[in-house]
Amino acid sequence: MADAPTMAESHDPAAQDVQLLRDFARGRRQAFDPLVQRHGADIKAYALRMLRSAEQAEEVYVEAFTKLARQSQDWKDTGTVRGFLFTAAHRQCLDILRRRKTEREATPQLIDLERTRTFQPSPEATTMLGELADELERAVAELPEEHRQVLLLRTVHGLSAEETAAVVGLAPSQVHSRLSYARREVRGKLQRPQAPAKTTRDRRRNHEPG
Repeated sequence: MADAPTMAESHDPAAQDVQLLRDFARGRRQAFDPLVQRHGADIKAYALRMLRSAEQAEEVYVEAFTKLARQSQDWKDTGTVRGFLFTAAHRQCLDILRRRKTEREATPQLIDLERTRTFQPSPEATTMLGELADELERAVAELPEEHRQVLLLRTVHGLSAEETAAVVGLAPSQVHSRLSYARREVRGKLQRPQAPAKTTRDRRRNHEPG
């Protein structure tokens, strides 16, 4: 019976991930590094957009890969490594958001600083979109949590409808519905006319400093 194809022989990224995880489970510790390199930035970016806290996003990132390492010995081919990581990160984000809500309700005077913290777009997004990158990040941040999750997973991180459904615990049809709503909302916010910048003449007329 022929051996299963090695990572070098497979061109499927999902199959390569599984092979790396199995190699790690067999004791080849360095096999875990490519998994972190492939998926680490996306997991951290998702957590950062959900939580708007770099410190907590780092915690989610570390915990997601820790769970993957623990699962390596008992890995079952019921999904992808990428899907497992996003599911672990998503659940931890929800736990953190629930704790925040409880804390706010218990202490009404507590100011939720994370809600007002802006998320800086990546240098690549800024180069491609200019000022629109900031507006896009704000529009996504203003989405209801359940719609923001789906938009980020499907559009930003490229998960399939089925993978996204598994991560957030919905039917694929619900994922499509929430994604459509999120896209409409973002488009509407981006198309909303902005107040024109004041000219020097306007400022002088209103006796404003230049």
